[in-house]
Parts: sequence; C-alpha cells; structure tokens
Amino acid sequence: MLHRLLCISVVFAVSSFALPETVQILNKDGKAIEGLTALAGFTVNVNGSTRKIVLSDVLSVHNGEPASPSETARIQSGLAAIQAYKAEAVQSEARRNRDAATEDLASIGLPVVTPLLQALKDTDQHEPRALYRLFERLLPSEADQLDREASLIRLASGELVRGKIESFPFEIGGQKLEWSNTRRLAVRRRTVVRNVELHSLRHSTQIEYLDAALIVTADSKLNVNAKGFVRLSFDIDGWASDANGLKVPGPNYKTNLVDGFPFGAIVGRVNAAGAVILIGADFSRKGLTPGRLYFAVNDNPHWQNNIGAFRVSLQATDAYDVGGAQ
Repeated sequence: MLHRLLCISVVFAVSSFALPETVQILNKDGKAIEGLTALAGFTVNVNGSTRKIVLSDVLSVHNGEPASPSETARIQSGLAAIQAYKAEAVQSEARRNRDAATEDLASIGLPVVTPLLQALKDTDQHEPRALYRLFERLLPSEADQLDREASLIRLASGELVRGKIESFPFEIGGQKLEWSNTRRLAVRRRTVVRNVELHSLRHSTQIEYLDAALIVTADSKLNVNAKGFVRLSFDIDGWASDANGLKVPGPNYKTNLVDGFPFGAIVGRVNAAGAVILIGADFSRKGLTPGRLYFAVNDNPHWQNNIGAFRVSLQATDAYDVGGAQ
C-alpha cells in the first residue's frame, strides 16, 4: 500500500497538464532557490486518508519533519539571542541579533515549535516579548494539533491542512530537488493583499517589527496605505501623530526625528538586516530588494507610554505569501 501511495504522488508530481509555476523553496540549510517548476502537485496523508494538493492552489508548504543537525544548532543559538535582548536598554547590536534570529527561526518554521514552548516561562508579563510572539509566526493556532511533526499546507482558499507529505522529486529551473531536503515551498502569487493592525507598542521599532509574512521579489510593486493615529506619550497631544510622524519636536524635545525618521511614522524594511525606509501614510515603489517585508512604528527606547494603532493596507505584486502577518 505504501509503495502504491508513493507511486501516486510521483505520477501526480510530474504531470504535464499543469502550467509551470514560479516557486521559491528554502532548503534545510537555509538556502533559497527560485524558478519555474513543472510540478503539478503532491499527495498528503491526513488522518489516514490521502489527499491530492494542486500546486496552483498553494500559498506555501511548511515541512514539519524534525530539525536537521544544522537547523538544531540554529534554533539553539537563535532562541538564546532572543532571550538575551533587554528592551529596557539601548542595545543596538543585541536588537539586530534578536531580529536576525527571529527571522531565521521563522524561516525554519515548525521544528522550532517544541524548543520554543520549552523555553517559555510562566511569568506575569508576556507581551511585548519577541520570544512569546514568535509562536504565532511559526504556527497559526487554528492549525495547531497534537502531532507537531505534521507538515502545514496553506491554500489560497484560506484552508490550512496538516499532514504527512511523502518525499517526492521535483525540479526548479532544471535543478533536481527532493521534498525531504526542503523546509518551505511557496508559490509566487500575482497579487498578495494584506490588511493589518500596526500597534504603537507591540510593533515599536524598539520591540519588534510586524512581520508581513510576505516575500517581495525584484519584479514586485509594493503599495501601502495607512490610516489612524498613535500617541507616544498617552495624554500629551504634542506626541500624537498620523502615519507620517511628528512634523515638529514633541514637548521638551529638540528634534522630531529618531534614527533619522520622524517619531511615530511608519517605517519598513526588507529582511531583518535591511535598510530602514520611510513608509508613512502612502507608499508606492518598485525595485525593492528581494526578501521578507517588515513594518514598525518609529520610536526611541521610551516606548512604554505608547498607545493606539494604524490600520495598514498593503498590496504586493509578484510576491510570495508565506504566513499570516504577525
């Protein structure tokens, strides 16, 4: 029976009836490969029943198999980097290390869930804490289950499927690959739309950027529109702003800028180590550096008195949808 199932998945995978799709895969060594594939789909075992998944219906597929030795080392060092960061102090290098570690752990995905849950402590304060928030980036609660090694398939319909994917061969741009060596596969979408809340406390530049879970490409065009009002000092109106940020210095302050951008403005970056850019209330651009997209409210280390949020609508063409924005 197992042999028969494997044959089904291979025949289905190499079907010639589907149009080629552009995909990006991330292998277990963290290397990304992008290109056209003739892969039509694959078979997944869900609670003892097999189901065929058509590749054109897929947003992303996340391999739930246990971490490889290199991934295990990355998980251990990444969790340590996040735990080492103290948001109460100015620690630029530690913050960069934390953000890079969070991005890497999110890319590994499901194998991080168990060591992350074991690292969390039962305290009175969970948010804002990057370690606590990481769980939602790894696994939507509606897709959680007792079998932590089941893979996750995210479909364009919104359905989330957990199950066992038997390894199958496929090619990207003529390069031969195996699913067993792949950690994530995403199918390029013509347009990806997001409507998110960007909170001035949770998504302050000092705490963590909102992960749009969206990977832009060299062909992408990004459009962003933001509405709302945030307060960076509770009842002091001089520290309140729209998404473009303060136009003049706040009370008892000499500048309206922090890290080169207005206080309270929406800023963004592509990849955790990418250069920060001003987004503001309206933004449109092509030719972005390819990578994972992030947004935050610009602030200094005195973030504890922030309140309010922006409603952000974003649209990216020729991009990859790899999760829910968190």
